Amino acid sequence: MNSRLVKQILYGTGYLATLFLIIFVVYLIWFKPAPTCFDGRQNQNETGIDCGGSCSACEIKTLQTPETSWIKYFPADNQTIIAAEIKNPNLNYGADSFSYIIDIYDHKGAKIKSLAKNSFIYSGEIKYLIELAEIDSKKIKEIKISFANFNWKSNEKFQKPIIQLREIKTEKTIVSGFLTNNNAFKLLKTRIIGLLYSRYGIMIGASKTELENISAFEEKLFKINFPKNLEDIDQTKTKVYAEAIR
Repeated sequence: MNSRLVKQILYGTGYLATLFLIIFVVYLIWFKPAPTCFDGRQNQNETGIDCGGSCSACEIKTLQTPETSWIKYFPADNQTIIAAEIKNPNLNYGADSFSYIIDIYDHKGAKIKSLAKNSFIYSGEIKYLIELAEIDSKKIKEIKISFANFNWKSNEKFQKPIIQLREIKTEKTIVSGFLTNNNAFKLLKTRIIGLLYSRYGIMIGASKTELENISAFEEKLFKINFPKNLEDIDQTKTKVYAEAIR
């Protein structure tokens, strides 16, 4: 190989290396995607892949969706009241918003109605979902609930307000009492849920009511109305729960 050819090869290699370096620098400056919390890489200041540091905590990736303990439904004229008990198994995280869908099936297994709703749940909380479906309860064979779109927050960022219920009484199909906001801030919305039982301890009704804009340390009267056709109610077994969000 003569010296002229060697020089050409060296010059050509140098030019290619310089061109590659220029292209690489241009790519890094103008075209390379910036690191994100969704690129499947441990970059930025992350402590895990797409978690930790400036991204969401890595613990969120292992959080469990709420468990459904039971689903029941009760006739209300030509409509149906659906009640469900769910539990958040995560002790350090709640969700200030999530969505759920209630799917209702007939005796042939066909889906006859779906209800799409939104709610919230605190860490470790047992929560009750009460919804009214415009469908005759006699047509229902099965009800299922699915959850999605959880906006998880740590206990420090999503604390459960302190509320108190007192002087609860059941008179026929009306449950009443007083709710107290024991916080130094206003509660935008408070939901009170009532469950009625028969003298045999069987749940026979569920209902709810809502109070809005309860000022700090304010007390308000609430009333929960149930279908008037309920019978055999054991007033001593009534259960009432309250939940609030700031």
